[in-house]
Amino acid sequence: AYAAATNTTNPRYLEDGALMAPPMYGVVFTYLALAQPLFDTELGVNMMRLVHGEQDMRFFKAVKPGDVIKTSSTIKAISDKTSGELLDVALEAVNQHGEKVMEAVSGLFIKGRVRGAKKEDVERQEEVPPSGKVVLETQVTVAPDQSIRYADASGDHNPIHEDPNMARAAGLPDIILHGLCSMAFVHNALTEKMCGGDPLKVSRLRVRFNKPVMMGDVLTIKVFETTTPRHFAVEVYNPAGQAVIKDGLAELT
Repeated sequence: AYAAATNTTNPRYLEDGALMAPPMYGVVFTYLALAQPLFDTELGVNMMRLVHGEQDMRFFKAVKPGDVIKTSSTIKAISDKTSGELLDVALEAVNQHGEKVMEAVSGLFIKGRVRGAKKEDVERQEEVPPSGKVVLETQVTVAPDQSIRYADASGDHNPIHEDPNMARAAGLPDIILHGLCSMAFVHNALTEKMCGGDPLKVSRLRVRFNKPVMMGDVLTIKVFETTTPRHFAVEVYNPAGQAVIKDGLAELT
């Protein structure tokens, strides 16, 4: 279901007696561990002001049917930004053999919670794409029911992804796609176009969610070379040419 919700038909996920879960499925089995710190009364997170700003994931081993995954979470850092506060939660997932399958850091932005910072203190910067040569450019279309399918497969039922009225109440024009689904599109493109269909050749993927993605958007994924071998910059653009994912980094083996 997760593979279908992210538009991949990679046979490694879909054959009878599936060989492995999509690596991005790690967001599902780490979800509860990520949520636990957010309800810590001492931390006092306002969930209505919380948005997912960044995600950094490292993949180590395949997760297969029947595996039992244990995830631990740690508050890595809390830092002030111009218009809010950034909470970094580190996650580590191991299988029943004690083998590490995934590490992640989720950057969660709490809008409006600042101590002394002012909006005017930081100038707006023009969006400039990476300077390296483009080594991959591909497109993916967001289906009309993409956010509904992804919510069902991932377990993330935030109403801004499913209920137009709630999305508009939050200041959005309509329901928006989960950022992690857009990130999964990037992982799929890297796997199929640059790794010969082998998901585990993507050892790390880091992104910053920059703008909402709407149903029906045709997204353009661009991968740029860097000065480090097998390290690539990644950005994703909406039909208006605006970056919906910025400052992406992919490490391939």
